[in-house]
Amino acid sequence: MSSDSPQPPTRRRPTHRKGRATLTRDAVGRAALEFLGSRGPAELTMRSLADQLGVSPRALYNYVEDRHDLITLAAELFEADWLPPALDPAPDRWRASLAAFCHDLRAHYRRHPGMTTLALRENVTLARHPQMLRNVDALIGFLAATGLPLRDAHLACMETLRMVVGFVELQDTPHDRPPTHLDPALLEEPVPPWLRAKDGAELPHLAEAAKLQPATPDDQFAFALDVLAEGLAARAQR
Repeated sequence: MSSDSPQPPTRRRPTHRKGRATLTRDAVGRAALEFLGSRGPAELTMRSLADQLGVSPRALYNYVEDRHDLITLAAELFEADWLPPALDPAPDRWRASLAAFCHDLRAHYRRHPGMTTLALRENVTLARHPQMLRNVDALIGFLAATGLPLRDAHLACMETLRMVVGFVELQDTPHDRPPTHLDPALLEEPVPPWLRAKDGAELPHLAEAAKLQPATPDDQFAFALDVLAEGLAARAQR
């Protein structure tokens, strides 16, 4: 056949069949991410995800090997989707730039609660996708440009990520999706209710703290960012 002869059209996989979206490996991974956002990691199984997609569990095995492969795929998509704002190390901009970076990371993790603990439990590394590695590399370079030695910049990068992700897991997630057995009002209590009934002699500082207006998660996160920035600034000046 001549190279100038018209080539037969490439057959494309239909995007929908009988009104239902057809599956792809990417679609299965994104469905797992959506599942995590709506129902949490404890309920994510091959069967529960298949039920949500309206297919049999066997159909999923055409695209992922098992639950571990499913979580690995979801983690890779999770990392690929995070495109943080650019970092500016200028002396009058670095604090605001770091705060914007951390706020964006916090928002990304809040959209997929439990991703971190689920990945750790399933022995899936959460720093595997090239996009996430580029983000980490950019943060190290930014911190070094503010005056930190490279070793300190690397350590500060890891500490920044741990602070944000840990805050989401331990503080935001219980507030965003309170456990069914827990009264949401108790999450706002700075100290146990029984302490309010005591005279405060045994625990005077906590007793005084019980009288304060409870801090919201946003207030607590802003405080954590201030402490982080002040520590980095002091370290860079040494």
